[in-house]
Parts: sequence; structure tokens; C-alpha cells
Amino acid sequence: MEFSSARIKYIPVTLDLAQMIMKNPLAFYYKYQMPWNRKWPHDGLKAMLPFYAEALEENEEQLGFGPWIMIEKDAGHIVGDIGFKGSADEEGTIEIGYHVTADQRNKGFATEAVEALCAWAFQHGEVKGVEAECDKENIQSQKVLINNGFHQTEIEQDIFTFQKLKKEKKSSEAQRRKEL
Repeated sequence: MEFSSARIKYIPVTLDLAQMIMKNPLAFYYKYQMPWNRKWPHDGLKAMLPFYAEALEENEEQLGFGPWIMIEKDAGHIVGDIGFKGSADEEGTIEIGYHVTADQRNKGFATEAVEALCAWAFQHGEVKGVEAECDKENIQSQKVLINNGFHQTEIEQDIFTFQKLKKEKKSSEAQRRKEL
């Protein structure tokens, strides 16, 4: 299930990988033969992994709709993580979140990763839209979302919500009529 974009390799966090990261993060670095980054995994990922692992135990089809690890292909080191907060809801919406390690920020990795994960998600028929929330002070994250075609849909206190909808493919018949 791994895949790549121009500069990033994406590894979905399986149940075994989640347990490894929770119990001994250094074992992850050893397994993938990468230099240790003491800033990863970050506290947010550590906090959500037990819930994600439990969801995977209950339903293996959750794989891919949780966290993915981002590895820079050329340098072979951790860039951060990105992922979804579960599978699509009844309206077909999923929520994306991402974290780039401090030493890898402002290099375009978040923009590339959001584009890649949205493309991955939209390949699944049940996904109609992707949402993201970010703090009003997090201008960099807002730029990442806007640059990926997200539009602001809601403001609640200090949290902005953005959404990107799946582009519907026009049927060949509708396209033909439009050309006439």
C-alpha cells in the first residue's frame, strides 16, 4: 500500500507499526535504517496511535484512513506524518491532518503530501470531500490548504475549517453535448 510522490515516500501505519512506534520508536528507525530524529514521533501522533491501533484491530479496512509516515526519498529521513482521522462519514467526508518536522518545514513537503493524500483518498468511491482544521494563527498551514484547492468553509472561535471536494468526472455523453 506504500506509494510515492515526487520527493516523498508514504508508508501507512499498520497495526504492527503503530505498536512498534508506541512501544519503542527507535525500533522504527532501525527497521527502516534511518537516522533518528528526536522530534518524531511528535506528541500528537503518540496520543492518537492507541485509538488508531484499536480501530485497526476492530476493522482492518481502516488501514490507509489513519496516519502515514512521510520519508524523503533521496535523503532517506523522516519528513513527518500525514493522515486521515478515520474513514469517510455518511456525507463522504474525511478529515486530514499533517505534521512536518521543524527541520523540514518551508520546503514544500506539506503541500506535496496534502496533494498526494487527497489524490489517494479520492480514488476511493466513498470519499467525496476532504476537510482540514487549522488554527487561525497557523498561516503556513492555511497556505498549504489553499494551494491544494481547499476553500474555507467555517470559522469557529480560533479554528478555521477548509474543504476540498472531489472533482466529478463528466460522462463522455455530457462532454460530447458540451462540445456541440
